[in-house]
Parts: sequence; C-alpha cells; structure tokens
Amino acid sequence: MQPRTALLPSAGRPRPVFFFLGLLAALSLSLASAAHAEREVRFTANWAFEASNAPFVLAAQRGYFEEEGLDVTVDAGEGSSAVITRIAGGSYEAGFGDINTLIEFNARHPDNRQRMVYMIYNRPPLAIITLKESGIETPKQLEGKAIGAPANDSAYRMFPLFAEAAELDSDAIRFENVAPNLREAMLVQGKVDAIAGFPPSALPNLLKLGIDQDDIRIFYYSDYGVPLYSNGLIVTERMIEEEPEVVQGLVRASHRGLKASIDDPLAAAQALRKKDSLINVDLEERRMRFLIDNQLITEEVKENGLGAVDPERLAASIDVVAEALELDNPPAPEQVFDGEFLDALKDRSVAQ
Repeated sequence: MQPRTALLPSAGRPRPVFFFLGLLAALSLSLASAAHAEREVRFTANWAFEASNAPFVLAAQRGYFEEEGLDVTVDAGEGSSAVITRIAGGSYEAGFGDINTLIEFNARHPDNRQRMVYMIYNRPPLAIITLKESGIETPKQLEGKAIGAPANDSAYRMFPLFAEAAELDSDAIRFENVAPNLREAMLVQGKVDAIAGFPPSALPNLLKLGIDQDDIRIFYYSDYGVPLYSNGLIVTERMIEEEPEVVQGLVRASHRGLKASIDDPLAAAQALRKKDSLINVDLEERRMRFLIDNQLITEEVKENGLGAVDPERLAASIDVVAEALELDNPPAPEQVFDGEFLDALKDRSVAQ
C-alpha cells in the first residue's frame, strides 16, 4: 500500500489546509488593521488656522495620526472656550482648548466631564493688550475704558481673575463684544481702548496693520500673580475610559507635531499654507516663534518636559477659578488633567 502522502508535509509546497489557514490569518490581520486605521476622530482647533494650532495640522499632514491608526479631521475653531462646548455637544471628541473653561464645565456638568491629557500653553497667553497712544501704562488705568473681546474668548472669560489680582474695579470697565476678526482693527481705529486676547494672535495682526511693536503694551495675567495654565489637548472622559488606545495615539501624534513645530517653525507655517492657501507663511512663522518663546518653553517645561503640569500649580489654579466663577463643587485635579498618557520625561524634554 502506498503511503498517504497527502497527509504528510511537502517539501515543495504547503499543504492546502495550512495554506488556507495562513490566508485566513493574514486576511484577519488585514481587516483588523484596516478597522483600526479607520477610527475617525473629529478634532476642533481653538481658532482659525494659524500658528497656535499648526502642530495638529502638521501632525495630520505628516501622517503622525495615521501611524497611530487614527483618521483625524482638524477643523477650525471659534475660540478656546468654545472647544469645550463643541466637545460637550458631541460634534467633536477632541480639541485644543482652555483648561480653565474645562474646570468650570466639569464643575457644572459632572456627568459629562472632559479632561486635558497634554498641556501645551504652560504660560497662559491671556492678556489685555493696548497701544501706547491710549495712555494706558498700568492695569489700573483700564478703569473707565472700553475693552473689546469676543464672548467665547478665554481672556475675556478669565478677566475677573486678572481684575482681582490687579485690584481693578470691574464695574468701572466696559466690555464691547467684538467679532474675532475685527478685534485688532477696532483697537487700531480707536473704537476700543484695549482688547482681551492672546498676544501670539494679536501681536502679529497688529504689526500687519502697521503698528510698531514698541507701541504695543501687553498685560499678561500671569505677570500679576494669576496661577493659571491654558490650552492643551482635551478629550472626553468617555474616550479615556473606553478607548485609552485612541487617547494614547492622539497624545503621541500631537506631541510629535508640537516637537516638529518647535524644531522647525517654518515647516509648521508651511503646513498651514497647505491647509489654507490664504495663509501668510512669514506671519505664521513669526507667530510660531513668539509662541515658542512666550507660551511653550518655560522653566517649568524645561524641568518637567512638554505636556506635563505641576500638581501644586494645577491645584492652585482650580482653587482660583472656582473662587472667581463661584463654583460650589470644583473638580479634583485628577478630574481636570490626566498625565497617564505622557511618554517618559526623556522623550518630552526640551533644550535647557
């Protein structure tokens, strides 16, 4: 009787049963990979496309999100505070928003909390900006004046903290609700005496309108003892609990985009131009360098690395926000910032 060679392994070719098992395994892996790559994430920027959100645009264009199995769509925003409401409404799952507004939101909506998972603006770019011709040389001289600000602007919403720290009479200051794209123009035209906003955005716009940099005065909230943080990567609490791998991918890719923008501000500006053909590359490169020097790289960041927060400073900032906004049940620090997704310090360090 001849041996049943069909049941024996063949040196020249795989047995059919192994061939099909291998094919099925490969197909399963391919389908799993495709399904993972198709995880869509709607991401809201803080503002119109500019240097402040360039790291996320750069991360998307260079495929950093895709390498994490994510299909991230970055949309323009309507203000750092509006990021929180956009995510809360369900239209977006992640965004580049303001931690102080997040503190307020989590206190008022404990069943729909969000968390920041990567801090970017270590020094908050919250400020009152005026011109030399206004005659305003100190915050106290804002009393009796008009300040222009969009309703969703974080600098406007956090103004009570600045007013208290600088010992201002808020009732003696008039706020004008201005369109975001008209804010700097209204200041230059003298329709308001000062504006509340982010210097990284306002300063280049004022320069573009013909104002000399020496004629611009900036009162940073942090310079008057307001211990706030500002913008960072925010996600839903549900995503942290149910899809931690997605959060990890967002953090890792966003960090790569931020680091690449710090290393090459011109590349960040050029990425914006690819997103919007009307972008002025020179202006956005200048804005990116301003951000790096004034908001991103601080002594705290040099010590703790990009993306992290100091626990004591965070706790103090929650207390300050809670007092200013009269929050009865402020969230705990761990309900505001989650650092579990950050890479090791050596991977987040910056040049001293």
